[in-house]
Amino acid sequence: MLILRRVNPGRVVCYRCFKPQLTCICASLPQVANRCEVVVLQHPRERLHPIGTARLARLGLCNVQVHVAWNAADGEDEPPSWVDADLGLLYPAPDARELHALPRSELPKRLLVLDGTWHTAKTLYRQKRWLHALPHYRLAPEEPGRYRLRREPQRDYLSTIEAIVSALQLLEPDTAGLGALLGAFDAMIDTQMALTRERAGGERRTRTRRRASRERRIPHALIRDFPRLVIVYGEAARGSPGQTCEFAYFVAYAVATGARFECFIRSSYGPPTEEHLGHMRLSREHFNDACSSEAFSARWADFLASVASCQAPLLAAWNQRTLELLTVATQTPSPGVCLKGAYRARHGLEAHSLPEVVAAQQLTPSDAGGHGRAAERLASAVAVATFLHEAAAPDDALAQST
Repeated sequence: MLILRRVNPGRVVCYRCFKPQLTCICASLPQVANRCEVVVLQHPRERLHPIGTARLARLGLCNVQVHVAWNAADGEDEPPSWVDADLGLLYPAPDARELHALPRSELPKRLLVLDGTWHTAKTLYRQKRWLHALPHYRLAPEEPGRYRLRREPQRDYLSTIEAIVSALQLLEPDTAGLGALLGAFDAMIDTQMALTRERAGGERRTRTRRRASRERRIPHALIRDFPRLVIVYGEAARGSPGQTCEFAYFVAYAVATGARFECFIRSSYGPPTEEHLGHMRLSREHFNDACSSEAFSARWADFLASVASCQAPLLAAWNQRTLELLTVATQTPSPGVCLKGAYRARHGLEAHSLPEVVAAQQLTPSDAGGHGRAAERLASAVAVATFLHEAAAPDDALAQST
C-alpha cells in the first residue's frame, strides 16, 4: 500500500519515492535481490533532484547503500569506514578496465557509483582523492543513454541507474528484475516528458505561495496524521561486506496508544558477534529466545493490526534505510516518513545525526521501550517526531484559517 501526502491543493506526493502522485514510480519498481552490493556516493545537489535516478536504485535494489557527500567541495585523502578491499569504482577514467572484458575472478564484489551531473561527479572524483586508489572499472555501452531529460557530454555516457543496471547485468546476469528496473526508469522518463509537453502547450497558472518555501514544509503525517504514527528503529548487520543487511533487533512505539513492540531476530548469518553486541549494547542472553525472520514478520503484522483504528498506521523512522530493510525483512512494502529528511527540510543541515538533533533542540526523550542502544535511538526518534509535529502546528492552523 502506498502512502501519499497532500503538498498543496490538487497535488499529492508519495511518501516512498517523494514524487507527485501523477509520476509516482513505486508501482512499477521491482525488488531486485542483487548479490553485488551497490554503493552510491551522491553529490548533495542531487539528493532532492525531482528526476534523480539514484532514487530508483535505492528503492529497487535490496543490496544498496547511498552515502551523501555533504562536504563535496572539501578535499579528502582518507576513505570513509565503508570502503574496503572488495570495493571497485565505476568511473570512466582513462585507466579504468572494461567490465565486460574481465574474467569472473577479477570482477568487483562491491561496486561504487558516483551520483550527480557529470560536472558534480567530476568534482567528487577530484576532491575525494581516496577514490583514485580504488580499482577502476568502466562500461562500454553499445547504445546511447536513455536519459532524455538531460544531455550527456558524450554519446556513451549513462545515467546513474542505467550504469548500475548495465554493470549488474555483467556481474550477475542471472539476477531477475534488472530489466524491469530499467523499464521503470523508461516509464518515469516517458511520463515526465509527456507532462512537460502538456504544460508547455497549456497556459501557465500562477499561484500565491505562502511565505515559507516548499522545502520547509513538514510531511502531512507529522501534522494531522500524527496520532497514526508508529516510530520504528532496527539494529541490523551483515555477515560480511557485500552481503545483504538483516535485522538483529527491532523496536517500535505507537504514538497514539503508547503500545510498544520488541523483537530479537535470529539472523541467517548466525548469532551476533561480540563486537556487534557491544555496538548494540546488548548481551548474548538477550538472543537466547530470538525468533526466526518469518516469526518476526508475523509478530510485526499482528502488532500493526493491534494498533490500527479506523485508518492504517503510518510508519516513521529516522533513516529511510530502516524502512527499506523492513520491506526486505517482511517481504511487504513498508513506506513511511523519513524523520531525518523532514527535519533537514525544516531546519537545515546543521545537525547530521539523531543525537546531534536531540542536543541542538534540547529535547528530553522519554522511555519508549526496548533495550540497549535501540532504546535510546527509538526514544530520540519519538522526541524528534513530536518536536516536528508541535513546530508545525502553528503553520497548519494558519493554513486552515486562510
